[in-house]
Amino acid sequence: MLSSNQHRHPSAYAATLILGIISLYSLISLDDSLTLFNTPTASYLRRSLSVIDILKYSTLQEVDDIDLSIEARAKAEADYDKCSSIFLYLPDKQHFSDHGHGSQLNNYIVAALVGTYLDRNVLLLDPPNDESRFDGGSQFGCPVDAFEPIHFTSPAPTSEDQHIKQNFLGGLSRLIDHPTWLSGGCPIPCADTFTYDDWLRAANRLDAMATPITCTESDGRKVNVVAAGGGNMRDYYIALQNLEQLDNSEQWAHRLGGTTEEAKTFSELSSNRVIFDYAQGLMNKAGFLRLQPWIARDVEDYIKSFDLFQKIGATDKAYDAIHVRRGDKLIHEAHAAVISYWRFRGHTDPTKLPTNYIPITAYLETFKKRECPVNEQGEVTERMKRNVYVATDDPVVVKQEIASLPHHIDERTILWDDCHELTFYFSPPSSSSAFHLNGDGEDGFKDGTKDNCFMRYHRNIASVADMLILGKARTFV
Repeated sequence: MLSSNQHRHPSAYAATLILGIISLYSLISLDDSLTLFNTPTASYLRRSLSVIDILKYSTLQEVDDIDLSIEARAKAEADYDKCSSIFLYLPDKQHFSDHGHGSQLNNYIVAALVGTYLDRNVLLLDPPNDESRFDGGSQFGCPVDAFEPIHFTSPAPTSEDQHIKQNFLGGLSRLIDHPTWLSGGCPIPCADTFTYDDWLRAANRLDAMATPITCTESDGRKVNVVAAGGGNMRDYYIALQNLEQLDNSEQWAHRLGGTTEEAKTFSELSSNRVIFDYAQGLMNKAGFLRLQPWIARDVEDYIKSFDLFQKIGATDKAYDAIHVRRGDKLIHEAHAAVISYWRFRGHTDPTKLPTNYIPITAYLETFKKRECPVNEQGEVTERMKRNVYVATDDPVVVKQEIASLPHHIDERTILWDDCHELTFYFSPPSSSSAFHLNGDGEDGFKDGTKDNCFMRYHRNIASVADMLILGKARTFV
């Protein structure tokens, strides 16, 4: 059955492709993927979700906005003989797996756009688990599903005590369920003759994007492969955006799941900004991105532990969200913005700023007094009550900022601009150190704590939960 919204203009979906738009339609075997065994290490991992819950907690979109027929049709039409032209994306190339969720997911989005533009089936190739640089075979840690079942009493097993299932997905694939409408159902090319290291060397060539490699399958079939990842692919993508005219527009739209009518419309667009917006809209309509079922299950349990959702019901009622990113971002990316913010307010000496960050009040300026009804004298006649989730890597300071704001109604609620009653919520205290996939920052733990795949998985779930909450907010600052 097709979604009732499937004929909506694809550009209407483009705005929803913020970082981490996660959509799940086709599920891998639930018998295989949701087999659990008890572990006191993470009690929230013990329950299997229904299919409806998996859908809900694997997407930043409304499920009704996804055309489920695109993936179903791709599975029905998958044909080994159509697997002769491949774009092979290596997510670990140039150590991109050391990056945070944002960088890795952005690169994956770029790979989908580049590969489909080249009119190729897009495949992911992660390092074999036993060659991974990460404990447990993935930068995203280990769900309980990853391990061979063992019997124990106490203490809880560590990752060193357990064995990863031989064929359990690793790398980026442990987080992302790559769809058939992108892969065409094709296998990794020439697996009998090309190792992961062979493809890595191919992707590291300076001319990797311009010069495909042709390999031969064991049955004699030739496969033409562009292997890429990291910098060279992103350079190609930037150059693509700067071209005056793009080729293969209609075929590109079809690769992205577009209908014949949408492909014709796509081919007639002239502005590159509009073209890429439309392409991303098509991707959203097809259900991109999407999380693995074990991620959806564990994110759901984790989110339901938040006091915000215990009050309003997990993601069912309207709430607002603010993302306050500080930490390592203040050193480089955000520094210029901080200087600009304070200069506008009269602080011209960048060495003597009131704070080295933009204060929470700047975020709250999004909530305007004009949103509340007023009488003829301009007095607010009805206040707007808002539940506001704050995602931040600096919770202690942000909470102090909120505590110092005027017009407190109670400990966590303030009256803002005589209009909005803002009640603030944060992630559970147990996740206060779980903001970065790689620990305190990109270089690991400052206190020398040894990492393991259980801890990394908890941080992964905490980060994805924040992403999901932010994406479904009524207002996102």
